[in-house]
Amino acid sequence: MHRIAAQGCSLAAIGLLATAGLAAPPAAAPVPSSAAAPVVAASPVAHLAEVEAAVRAWAAAWSARDVERYLAAYAPDFTPARGQTRERWEADRRARITGKSRISVGIEGLVISIQGTSASAEFRQVYRADALTETDRKTLELQRMGTRWLIRKENSAGN
Repeated sequence: MHRIAAQGCSLAAIGLLATAGLAAPPAAAPVPSSAAAPVVAASPVAHLAEVEAAVRAWAAAWSARDVERYLAAYAPDFTPARGQTRERWEADRRARITGKSRISVGIEGLVISIQGTSASAEFRQVYRADALTETDRKTLELQRMGTRWLIRKENSAGN
């Protein structure tokens, strides 16, 4: 499992991973064209950057009130909280997002954990919409599906 705290706008993880012994290995010698090229897995740094980008894109879509892009951040098997159906949850999210004149979703203290094709992103979410401001601890559980990291589950705890 790889775990790193991502503060600010980018991971700044290469130095941290190198310190933890997780930096990408040195480049291998060129392979002759007649030999089959081995399949190389993406580095931990690449996966961390992808998860961070997915979380920040989700927040940006929400802040832009771009409902389609926001909903596209969720996996097809996403299970809404409180026993809601996916259809009811989507209708509720559409109404809440389009019903606001402005939304700002900030992410602070992002900590990403990755194990295989599953990831967890924990952070402090600062939500502002019209006259409302809320700060919560949020955890997003993501799954790599194809080339994307999608949200399968989310939990919030008020602060």
